[in-house]
Amino acid sequence: MSDKTDQSQYSKLCQKCVRNCKQNKAVTVINCPRYVRAPVQMTLPLKFGPGRPKKHKPLIDL
Repeated sequence: MSDKTDQSQYSKLCQKCVRNCKQNKAVTVINCPRYVRAPVQMTLPLKFGPGRPKKHKPLIDL
């Protein structure tokens, strides 16, 4: 999906695009008809409580 090349050499709009028709950083790109936004990988931290979960007590006591 992402290349190993340095993305800082491309314009800001081209850095966020999936396609390989990248323009140089010196070129100001305002709008691109071939623009396809690259998906963003989001990392969510996993939070675990301390110890084991407690066993629920029954609501009705007979």
